[in-house]
Amino acid sequence: MPLEYSKLAPDSDYLVQLGSGVWLMDNHKWALVAWERQRIDGKRYVLLHADFHWDGVDDFWPDDSPREELLAAGVDELVAMTAAEKHIKFDSFIAPAVRRNLLSEVHFFCKENDGNEVGLDADLCDRARVQQVVHDDVDSLAQVALDPANPLIFDLCLDLFNQANDIEFEGDLWSDSDVLDFLEATSWHIRKAAVVTISLSFGFSGSEEDTRHLAQLVVPRILELRSMPR
Repeated sequence: MPLEYSKLAPDSDYLVQLGSGVWLMDNHKWALVAWERQRIDGKRYVLLHADFHWDGVDDFWPDDSPREELLAAGVDELVAMTAAEKHIKFDSFIAPAVRRNLLSEVHFFCKENDGNEVGLDADLCDRARVQQVVHDDVDSLAQVALDPANPLIFDLCLDLFNQANDIEFEGDLWSDSDVLDFLEATSWHIRKAAVVTISLSFGFSGSEEDTRHLAQLVVPRILELRSMPR
């Protein structure tokens, strides 16, 4: 059934699969569930995280008990933990992917600059043997090379395109042409990715109408790129 963009609204439980490997959600916390639903046994993924925010919080530190629950969880258990926001939240879904040995590299392209920690905790990455790279511009992100042994996750939050993230439901959007230029610059990665996750992030991506506009601009183009030969 075609996506009805005009009916999109804030919904922390919204998660749908739109096509082969493409998942759309409102609350970004569901990205980990989407990644795990398409996990290939024995593979570690390269993550490209394009977002206004770093989302590098690790809510599984320092309490050991939920870590054990995280590592033992199957997809159904992860769904329950995420729905209850049990240490997996909109800003803390990448660290648990690292802890579950899902990732080998994390590439960040983020605009947040408020003094919070950049990226993931370095000690966590060292223990998990995960390389993290911060990209200052789109050209740098677009140059990320892929090893065929490590499939790719392309993770995009629509609030990347809102320059007014300090006030909830306030919009100062990139121009449509700049948004489409970003998608063109990263089109190779979007096409090659094993999984693409897109977060609407109502409240952070401008007004509700702003978010619906961005979704209607971005999602069809990503689906079009995914339909091209890889």
